[in-house]
Amino acid sequence: MQGILVPAPARIEACTDCEHDLEHCHGTAITHFDGTDDCTDDPGCRLAAEQHPFTISCSEVQCDCGIPLPGAGLAWGAGHGISA
Repeated sequence: MQGILVPAPARIEACTDCEHDLEHCHGTAITHFDGTDDCTDDPGCRLAAEQHPFTISCSEVQCDCGIPLPGAGLAWGAGHGISA
């Protein structure tokens, strides 16, 4: 067909950590106020935040684990749930 431009396929770079068989994750680590981490790609991921390409604070995804409990002084919420 004339007049239709087809974009060139995206060039996919190989992951250096994969090429070197290093333990890592391609997800984003969510760091909670208590120091624990969760992974956006794999709920069972137990790798440190440093082994993920990106790290964000749980407050950026509206997690309620860092919200002080009402009337509890400096106590922190125990949940790691994401608020809807």
